[in-house]
Amino acid sequence: MRRLLDSLKQSFRTFDKGMREDATSLIRKQLDEEENVFALLTMGVFSGIPSPPTGVVLRILPHMSREIAVMNKRSAGLDDVFSQTLGTFDID
Repeated sequence: MRRLLDSLKQSFRTFDKGMREDATSLIRKQLDEEENVFALLTMGVFSGIPSPPTGVVLRILPHMSREIAVMNKRSAGLDDVFSQTLGTFDID
């Protein structure tokens, strides 16, 4: 009987650990996406999105060093889809 209870406890602990890891991974993904949206809203002028007032951007710019680094890192690994599409049509 004791072995059965111990194995049930272990099963519930494993289940609990898996559920916690799943929940925290979803929260991390949500945080990453919110950081991307925040960076896009504040630095969107580089992609053609109208930017917020300059005073707001200047106040939060010191806090955005991480977001800027992440954006630069991601943009370095991206391909230019538009140029690839035009390349298939042999347009100079």
